[in-house]
Amino acid sequence: MRRGLTRAGRYLVVRTHLPDRPGELMKLLALFAGERVNVLSVEHQREGMELPVGETAVELTLATRDEGHRAALLETMACWGYAVEPLH
Repeated sequence: MRRGLTRAGRYLVVRTHLPDRPGELMKLLALFAGERVNVLSVEHQREGMELPVGETAVELTLATRDEGHRAALLETMACWGYAVEPLH
């Protein structure tokens, strides 16, 4: 499944940072729901040498409709203030 989604431009793995406060992950997930993105997995990292105090890193595996939807999602995330690092 992963190979097929990747070939079709529908598979996206991104990393971003969030404030380490209640509700911040929910805001990000609400963005995905509004954009009709399927969240396949979430990895929430709250510790690490590269993480500033008060921040958490989140790595998400997402399924989008196509490459255009994927590009629009990355743009929307940036507009919402998320610094996004696409990993795949």
